[in-house]
Amino acid sequence: MAAVVAVLLVGGGVAAALALQARSASRAERSTVERYLRAWVAQDPGAMYAEVSGDVQDRTSEARFGSLVREALTVATVRRLVVGELDRDGDAFVVPVAAETRLFGTLQARMTIPLTGDGDQARVRWARRLTFPGLRDGETLSRTTTMPDRADILARDGTAIARGKDRSSSLPQLAAQVRGTLGPALPQDQARLRRLGVPRDAQVGVNGLERILNAQLVGKPGGELRAGDRVLRSVEPEKAEPVRTSISLAVVKAAVEAQQNAPSQTGSVVINSRTGEVLAFQGIAWSNLQPPGSTMKIITAAAALEAGKAKMSSSYPYETEAKGFGIQNSNQESCGGSLTSAFAHSCNSVFAPLAAKVGAKEFVDVAERFGFNRDPGVPGAQTASLPTELGVGDLAQSGIGQAQVQATPLDVASWAAIVANGGRMPELTFLRSTKTAKARRVIEADTARDLRTLMLAVVRNGTGEKAAVPGVATAGKTGTAELRATQGDHCEQQAAPDAPPGEETQPVDSACGNKDGSNTDAWMAAFAPSSRGGGDDPLAIGVLRVGNFQGGETAAPVASKALQAALAATGG
Repeated sequence: MAAVVAVLLVGGGVAAALALQARSASRAERSTVERYLRAWVAQDPGAMYAEVSGDVQDRTSEARFGSLVREALTVATVRRLVVGELDRDGDAFVVPVAAETRLFGTLQARMTIPLTGDGDQARVRWARRLTFPGLRDGETLSRTTTMPDRADILARDGTAIARGKDRSSSLPQLAAQVRGTLGPALPQDQARLRRLGVPRDAQVGVNGLERILNAQLVGKPGGELRAGDRVLRSVEPEKAEPVRTSISLAVVKAAVEAQQNAPSQTGSVVINSRTGEVLAFQGIAWSNLQPPGSTMKIITAAAALEAGKAKMSSSYPYETEAKGFGIQNSNQESCGGSLTSAFAHSCNSVFAPLAAKVGAKEFVDVAERFGFNRDPGVPGAQTASLPTELGVGDLAQSGIGQAQVQATPLDVASWAAIVANGGRMPELTFLRSTKTAKARRVIEADTARDLRTLMLAVVRNGTGEKAAVPGVATAGKTGTAELRATQGDHCEQQAAPDAPPGEETQPVDSACGNKDGSNTDAWMAAFAPSSRGGGDDPLAIGVLRVGNFQGGETAAPVASKALQAALAATGG
């Protein structure tokens, strides 16, 4: 009897162990499916691939697998995937799935996920039908698309910038400055537009507001979502509502008219430093990189102040050049004195050595916080560039906006906006807004306050007096960037091309000197805090005139006229 009981006990223990083993294996298999589904919901094909069976991996590369998964999600314009509770069904798990799409609403189906192997070795026996809920074996997801008419673009006051199929405006010449054109999607925009349901052959914005606002303007394409020959869902196209932009055509008009007398290319951008609204732009606002000249001293001063290499109480000897660097002041002027005076009169003799004193690492770090080597976040905008490795000589040149430093009017306007906004860079928007923009900290508030003092001096009694806005405290920084040498010892050593042999050498006007202004770019960075009417949002501007003398002479007046118009347009 005891022997029988022992056998029964042993038999019962084996059964219990087997049951425990089965439950453990089942949990492991469930975990495999759960990991696969989490990766699918996260739209992470790489993590999904790690959970599929070896035979699938043998015949389908990870790249091909990822392409199939992403293609299905893109075709269906999936925004989000939601999965329910798993149910075991033999060697598979069944799960309810909802695919929320941009074009076709929410599609729901029960998806069967088969397994191969047992326990920890279990893997998903993947097939293409698992790329989207509702697909059957042998079916491929496809879509036919019908595009709605493109939405209208309106200025901040409601004036049409682009209306109807012909993208017309009652102010065609001004609208053309900002509207942009249509064409096949640019390569860098194709993936995003496809996720919105826009077919490859659609006409979309390729520059200007048409490109920047593509997502708001394309509307909701219509068409059919098909699984093989079956129609899963059919929808009609929907035109988007008119898009009210931040653009003031009055400010665009003021900037365009102020730039009309330029002999070459021009560009300007106006930004509300609190809301981040781009109020106006024209010309090569962000499409053409140029050396920013002494507007770069905003960044050099910021770096020196934050590194403790300069203080507002610092003073400097009066010099005509930066000794040891071969960098002269403009017109060989002797200048120096306080930091405020040196900034107001744009003393190369102070700021070139100051950049070297800050050091390359710290200087580049501050410059990159101001936006160098960083995507500006505006479609089509060039990225301001600055080498990350700088020798002492190039560092001194970079501190005054020369050497290999390159920027656009958008960048220069952003530098002014950072100072105006207490050291924070507002997130730019081309949509009308009254909200304070999200902003990232660039420099300390104390540094921004000191820079504001320096920039006020530029306009009050320095090189930027012509940027002043009557009745409003205006701050700024001029810039004159050499495109070709205009001064220096080497100029005196060059012979004129037509000089007879043996005659005394003399400067060559086309290479040295600047009689027609074409050897220098003119820049102005400025902001004008409003003290009238509807608020005190500081409005910032960056102005460029390519090959047109000095910033204080030719770019500063443009800033004044555009800022006056901007203050009027925004109720300031």
